[in-house]
Amino acid sequence: MFNYVTQKEISRGDYLEALDTYYNLTLASLVEALRMKHNPVHFDFRMRYIHYELPPEVVEKLEHLYFVRDEKDLQEKYDVSTKWFQEVISEIERNHIEKWFKTS
Repeated sequence: MFNYVTQKEISRGDYLEALDTYYNLTLASLVEALRMKHNPVHFDFRMRYIHYELPPEVVEKLEHLYFVRDEKDLQEKYDVSTKWFQEVISEIERNHIEKWFKTS
């Protein structure tokens, strides 16, 4: 049940609140997960050095998600961001489990 607040605010038509939670919860969590995957030493650096520490295609996709045109675009980008977050977290968990079993 990750990040339901953004969807709740979109559904209510409270777009300022939705944008706030989209940036501060949805995208912030996604960036942290991407950093855990690509550069775990700096997982908590947020957007600092993002262009240097993440692959260019990841940065390009993030840039697209950060620029929101309107309410419809917000919904679409929220959906993409949430799906991407779930994929990245699943991959991190899978890799962690595989490493744990290899060392046990």
